Amino acid sequence: MKNRTIVITGASGNMGLYFISKYISQNNLILIDFKKSDKVKKIIKEVNTVKFIKVDITDFQDLNQKISDLLIETNWKPDTLIHTAAIRSSDSKSLIDTDPEFWQKIIQVNLIGTYHLLKIIIPYFKKHKFGRIILFGSNVSRIGLKNGTAYSASKAAIANLTRSLAQEISDENILINTISPGPIKMRNDEFSKEYNNFREKYFENERKQIPLKRIAEPDDLFSLCEFLLSEKNTYLTGEEIFVTGGKL
Repeated sequence: MKNRTIVITGASGNMGLYFISKYISQNNLILIDFKKSDKVKKIIKEVNTVKFIKVDITDFQDLNQKISDLLIETNWKPDTLIHTAAIRSSDSKSLIDTDPEFWQKIIQVNLIGTYHLLKIIIPYFKKHKFGRIILFGSNVSRIGLKNGTAYSASKAAIANLTRSLAQEISDENILINTISPGPIKMRNDEFSKEYNNFREKYFENERKQIPLKRIAEPDDLFSLCEFLLSEKNTYLTGEEIFVTGGKL
């Protein structure tokens, strides 16, 4: 995939940085995150076809204004959205023990933030009669997540948002799909000690249940992403695709 203008959210996170590395050489990249990591700073400094928007995606007005200003400045025409931004139930508490404000924050970022992005980006896709969108869900949308009710609820909502939105935009050559993976190996330096302990226990339990007996790598998802975002994909839309190494 080349000569595209790709919007990547969660740019400083594990999956965001992975997609940047895959698409940076032959595309314009618009990176969106609420923070600018040292790795992203280095990329922006070295590559002039990469632009960064520092913004909280739950703030619709600010997000809309910053995207509009950037597109006017660059005259780029966005045609691809890879939405990886999300926050997790990092407190690892039961629903009745979870702080209500934290529970709501997860829904605000993961679901309302997604709505904001789509509401802003899709009109640009419509203008040019082409768009490809990947949202990231999770296997917890079908199996649940003990001590992670807000996260699992938000990811289930993303999947149904995808099914519904596909029916609204498909006649304009805009295709949207959700990829819902199981656990993915990634660097853990951004997580708290408490959450890393939770992840280690969770991953070990998951590994035992995965028929392939290993946790997914980002590369295990890439070929699927590449197809879904390509012009070769002319029919697949509104789907939630599970990538779990055979685990149901």
